[in-house]
Amino acid sequence: MSNNGQNNGLAMIFAFFTGFLAGTVISLLYAPGSGRETRKKLRETSVDAKNRTAELAHQATDNTKEGIQTLVEQGRESVHNIVDSGKERLHEATQQVQSAVETGRKVSSDVRTRIAESIPGIGGTKETDEEAPEDA
Repeated sequence: MSNNGQNNGLAMIFAFFTGFLAGTVISLLYAPGSGRETRKKLRETSVDAKNRTAELAHQATDNTKEGIQTLVEQGRESVHNIVDSGKERLHEATQQVQSAVETGRKVSSDVRTRIAESIPGIGGTKETDEEAPEDA
């Protein structure tokens, strides 16, 4: 969209200089003076307008290049920021998954232990410990 703004600006500059040149030519044609002087003035005015137009075109080109370079640099910075943010989020997600896996392992181990303790003769160390002194 900024390109349209630049095109509109260039169109306005071109229109201004075209009007300036046309006004100058008309004023020279209607100004009192000899044909030779009028042609000389027209030539000088044309050369001057051409030089000004070339300068403005050069400035517009330089400004456009600078603008594009700025946009490219901003784009690179944005991409780097997005990549860095993505890496951080991935690292955080990895830590959360690892934490969840560890928690799951602990819970699973606790459940296995409780199940083993609830089944007599498999893992009931309490009963065997209690029975051992009685047998002695």
